[in-house]
Amino acid sequence: EVAINVNMTLVKGALNKLKFKIPKAQKKAMSLTSQFIQTAIKTRTAKGKDWKGGSFKPYSQGYKKKRLKRGATTTPNLKWSGQMLGNMTNKQISLDKYRIFFSNQTQNRKAAYHDFYGAGKGKVIRPFFSVSNKEEQKAVNIFKKSFERDLRL
Repeated sequence: EVAINVNMTLVKGALNKLKFKIPKAQKKAMSLTSQFIQTAIKTRTAKGKDWKGGSFKPYSQGYKKKRLKRGATTTPNLKWSGQMLGNMTNKQISLDKYRIFFSNQTQNRKAAYHDFYGAGKGKVIRPFFSVSNKEEQKAVNIFKKSFERDLRL
């Protein structure tokens, strides 16, 4: 026969402390996760890859010439001045939601044209503003590790 004695006052106290740590740990983990997603989108786009991992459709011949004159790469990377991707930001909208967006209306419009309306004379769509399954899994792991570390689980 085994007798187990549990001091319920200590258990309740420990759970109470944990309850107050959760919102702060969650906010930090969400912030790190949204920053990772932004970086993943920017890094992938700079390499000329869409969110599914495929290459962007090539630039038109006329636009390639224009980019060459300027000294820019001819690999589609949605970067002419750096303003559009540089304008990407995030904001907490609730305890468990962050929003990643383009805060400047002009840059938001550019992103929309590239992502789903089609940019340029040929209305070429280069979808970049989404997350692949692989990136999503990495984001989940970042959240989990940060949350567990802050709660010391």
